[in-house]
Amino acid sequence: MKALIYIFGIIGTICLAGCSKDYSVAQVGNMMLRIDVAGVTESIVVANAANSRATTNTTFSNISRTSTTTMNNDNGGFYVDHVMSQTSVGSNVENIRAASAEVTDSDRSSTINRAAIPMQNGYRYRILLYNRNSGQLWRTVQGTAGTPLSMEGQTGETYLWYAYSYNDSEALPEPANTNNPSIETSINRDFLYASGEITIPTNTQDDYNLSIVFERKVTQVHIKIDATVLARFATINNLNAAFDRNDYLKKGVFSIRSNQMNAVEAVPTEVIFNAPSSDNTWERIYYTVDPASVSTYNVVINDLPVRFDGVREDISQRNLATYFGAANRPTFTNEFENAAIGQRLSSILNLNYRVSPLRILHISSGASYGYALERGPAWDFLNASENFGDLPESIVKMDSWSPGLGSWAGGNRTQNAAENRMLYAATAAFDNRLTARLAATNNTNRPDIVIIGYNMINIRPAVARALNNYLDNNGVVIMMLQDAANNNTRSFFNTMFGVSNIGAISNGTAGAMYPIVGNDPNDKILNGPFGDVRGRHWGEDAGTTLGLTNIPLSQVTVYSNGNAINRSSLANRVTMFKHNTKNFFFIGDGGFVSYNGGRSFVICPFNYDTRAKRPLPKAYGNAGSGYSAGSRNAYNSVVIANVMAWAVERAELQGIRQWRYAAPPRP
Repeated sequence: MKALIYIFGIIGTICLAGCSKDYSVAQVGNMMLRIDVAGVTESIVVANAANSRATTNTTFSNISRTSTTTMNNDNGGFYVDHVMSQTSVGSNVENIRAASAEVTDSDRSSTINRAAIPMQNGYRYRILLYNRNSGQLWRTVQGTAGTPLSMEGQTGETYLWYAYSYNDSEALPEPANTNNPSIETSINRDFLYASGEITIPTNTQDDYNLSIVFERKVTQVHIKIDATVLARFATINNLNAAFDRNDYLKKGVFSIRSNQMNAVEAVPTEVIFNAPSSDNTWERIYYTVDPASVSTYNVVINDLPVRFDGVREDISQRNLATYFGAANRPTFTNEFENAAIGQRLSSILNLNYRVSPLRILHISSGASYGYALERGPAWDFLNASENFGDLPESIVKMDSWSPGLGSWAGGNRTQNAAENRMLYAATAAFDNRLTARLAATNNTNRPDIVIIGYNMINIRPAVARALNNYLDNNGVVIMMLQDAANNNTRSFFNTMFGVSNIGAISNGTAGAMYPIVGNDPNDKILNGPFGDVRGRHWGEDAGTTLGLTNIPLSQVTVYSNGNAINRSSLANRVTMFKHNTKNFFFIGDGGFVSYNGGRSFVICPFNYDTRAKRPLPKAYGNAGSGYSAGSRNAYNSVVIANVMAWAVERAELQGIRQWRYAAPPRP
């Protein structure tokens, strides 16, 4: 049977040989070589992150693990996190380090270990076998990684073998000159090579196994631009990024038998990206045969036209690459020590938008539950830099108002009470204090955002006037209100909407679970940076739920109504909404964010991860109308986190302060 296999193998090889002009069809073998690809040798790098810096201007922030350049002494607005890594091609270290802290000395190791990683199944390679004694080509065939390859050989012979691949699935034709074969490299394709010597024993009765381990003969240059954070504030219409010179990348002609790269020349390449992106990320990989030429290279952002959301139309269009002058285009220098063949030299530019510190005024009873996010775990979540801060991993990018104290002006690590909390009281003294605090004439501590929680249960006329005036001046108000089904509440909302028939009704009880309505994936409350709450529920705290009737639906976006899934049906009313033209968000529960760390299904629906500081849903809701107690989660924490991200954006783009890009661009 084995003899028949050899016969068929010989016939097949004669057919292959007949297609080649470089070796005789009379040469036949008497055994079979079994060839496969064991992998590709990788360098386990040199994690050498060099200094990155903005080389031509100080009109934006360029943040890396080692240096920061600020913009006109203001850390806010458009800036770039610049992350470099020097790794093996098979590594994704730069993706991990994009959200890491500064590089330590241990990261700068120059030790290079060797390891093999699998070659992608289906990728092509070509192998050439030469008789060592005669120097004559014995066979050349194309193989496919993941599929064993058979080639006949002769016992007692010694062969020199050579294999190469572009590390892709395209076919590799036989070299034109098999006596002195060569192949041209490309700046757009990888290039792998392997060689060796095998001697087939004279008396072998077995197949001979040849396992190929490739190594790279080029250096990879990896460039990625990620603008997903910037895209929360603006629509990015185009990105043009380019090298500052066109001679960084080089190709060559590789001599297969001598293992030499010859005829090295630059391939003129300047533009890297020049197009919009549907997901606001751009990525490009190049290859070069000369690592020294890319040990230092510059990337320039030439064009970045955007349209900011939520600002006046006449100032919404801005080019962030040239806003501070065409001569000050953002330029990033990438430096790599001892750049070598087989390495990936990676430059990642994260295009961000950072908001300057904001001031919040919290109005509540001051209880430990943190009804207005001013203290306790609710404040711990809000003040965590992982959520709102200047860390690379911060969800909402904001500058710190004071080192180590967070992004909310006047706050500290445990609360925001000293300067920015008012204890509610139904008194003229409270009315006067709040009116003065919100007035446009307050140049000392006027808040950017007002958060109202329990126990404000009466919007007295003076307070109503102060709040509506503040909203008309682009202030941001988050109102969590309950037990306020009275004429003052009706009057406040009627004035806000310019109508006269809005009603307020208290209903629902502790543990009520309200469906969150709406399916728009682009709605920043429903599907915001802290999570997707479409199809979820929110839970009523210990009191009752306030619902509004006759709200002009054309002026609002409704997020919940009055029918809880574990209660009897009620007449239609709105229990959560966002005003479409004013910076106002309403929730009909004063304890929406209350927290005590317990597992009750009827009180304290707020929940968060005490280590990661991220909001979490909580099993919630008591039994009723076929609902089993705690059988679903209340997403109060995720909702309020998305609302706060919305509030930050509104305060930055169209708040009480002039927007930083409102002025005309510099020439």
